[in-house]
Amino acid sequence: MEKITFVLLVEVIAFANALHTYCDRCHLQYIPYQMIYKRALLLYSSKRRILENLTNFLIDPSASKTILPPGLRNRFDPNEHPTFPKSVAQEAIKELIEQEDLIKRFYIPKKEE
Repeated sequence: MEKITFVLLVEVIAFANALHTYCDRCHLQYIPYQMIYKRALLLYSSKRRILENLTNFLIDPSASKTILPPGLRNRFDPNEHPTFPKSVAQEAIKELIEQEDLIKRFYIPKKEE
């Protein structure tokens, strides 16, 4: 019983910070999250489509699914990207969207009444 509880607790903690647990190792050094999000937003135009398409890439990486520009495809082979279970991939992409959302970066003054 203790082992099961520990395993479940570890999975909950990992999902709570999936982006940093699984992605920081490479993406902080090579391709920043901000660039990934901006490129995905330009290509897919909505958060729903970003989540869907980037999750599909993380589940089964391939050159046809990547959002890398051609110059970076030669440097970082999309086929060598690690694969992830769907739940981990979705959680990481949701965190990416939440972290890099451009709307949050705009200053919207409050109306005076």
